[in-house]
Amino acid sequence: MKDQNKKPQGGFSLIEMLIVLGVVGLLLAFAAPNLFSLINASTLTGEGTLLENQLTLAQQEAMARSADVEVRFFKLTDESAAQVEEAFRGYQLFQYDATGKMVPISSFFRIRPPAVIHARLSTLVQENMNVERKQRKFGFDSPRAGTVEAPSGKGGSMQATEYVAFRFRPDGSTDLPVRAGEDNDTWYVTLVQGEGASSSRTPDNFVCIQVNPYNGQIAQFRP
Repeated sequence: MKDQNKKPQGGFSLIEMLIVLGVVGLLLAFAAPNLFSLINASTLTGEGTLLENQLTLAQQEAMARSADVEVRFFKLTDESAAQVEEAFRGYQLFQYDATGKMVPISSFFRIRPPAVIHARLSTLVQENMNVERKQRKFGFDSPRAGTVEAPSGKGGSMQATEYVAFRFRPDGSTDLPVRAGEDNDTWYVTLVQGEGASSSRTPDNFVCIQVNPYNGQIAQFRP
């Protein structure tokens, strides 16, 4: 026999569900900017650490193989992130093989957006046009520019790509010259978030990788 006094259990009404969804949407609207900022900052940190590790590897390979290792920073677009303006978004390590040909000894690293190298804040990607003749005689002509076939095209296809490079030597030092008129001879490359790459002022968030030309010591600086 059914209990006539038992009340049927009801669910949420449509109005109640709409109120809950509205509150959740409002909370997400407030949290989204901070969430995206956190993701971008995490990408910037990861790309900075990866670049620092590859520079350290380049120095170690030069010492282990008793041969120069060249670090090339490539200028390319990034269509996947709607970045059609060329910027320094990739790098790779190179070394001479037994036949005297410069060949890659690492993967081609594409810097993940929104991180990108800030050319104005990176002396390592500024071609050195002001090296004194006496310094050039001893090989101090870096950073040097060139163009080479690289997997920088769509889907990793090979295409002619501009680059700027410097080298680590077998004793751990670099071929970077003393910069005339500078009190500090440390060279550096600075990663920023995409929107800060073209800014004339120093961005609030960046990763600066410093390279000592004398001993090749690498350090990371964050604001």
